[in-house]
Amino acid sequence: MWHIQKLLLIFTYNYLSWATIDLNIAEFQYLADHLHPEECRRLVASLHFSSYKEPKALDVAEENVSKDIPCIRLLLHWNSQKGEGKGETHEVVQHRLRQLGRADLADWLGKTVFHELGEELMEELKNPFDTVINVTERQTYRMPQTLSTEYKWDPTEWLAFDTICWAVIIGLTSFAFFLLIKAAFILFMRKIRRFPPRKYRTLRTDEGSDSEELFDIRT
Repeated sequence: MWHIQKLLLIFTYNYLSWATIDLNIAEFQYLADHLHPEECRRLVASLHFSSYKEPKALDVAEENVSKDIPCIRLLLHWNSQKGEGKGETHEVVQHRLRQLGRADLADWLGKTVFHELGEELMEELKNPFDTVINVTERQTYRMPQTLSTEYKWDPTEWLAFDTICWAVIIGLTSFAFFLLIKAAFILFMRKIRRFPPRKYRTLRTDEGSDSEELFDIRT
């Protein structure tokens, strides 16, 4: 039964987003296995204080820690909570372990963390691009699923852009029609100027003062 609980704890821990920066499930499990229940509750209680020195109200805080919850669950709960272990480093846990008289676990934790950081650094130097891809995949995997808020375009919806387009089209059409009318008018005026008005020559007769003036239209 305890093995099933461990598997559930590991599964839950893998879905926790951004806990302590440099601690993992195996290190917390090692601490839980090597701490007495009283030491574990005292450690968890002290981790909830932000003071550097050992808290004066530690005994009272320890009494508020449940005795029915396994040590590993207490540590993981602190590790995943914002304002507690989330975003902290192993130095916080290491410092509290020394204050509780467990320098052996504090030394082991410091050596283990630095050893793992060194191995990760060497892997990053060997395969820098693979590391970037893996980190990106982990961060993408840890992102919570949210409802899609992407805008879906409706082809029948009238937008402000449609109004602008139609205004431009109407303006260009009107301007082209005006140019066409103007060109037709200019051609018409040129055609008229090609045919100047005819001139008539006056012809007189010798039949007296009552003579009629005739016009020769052959000129």
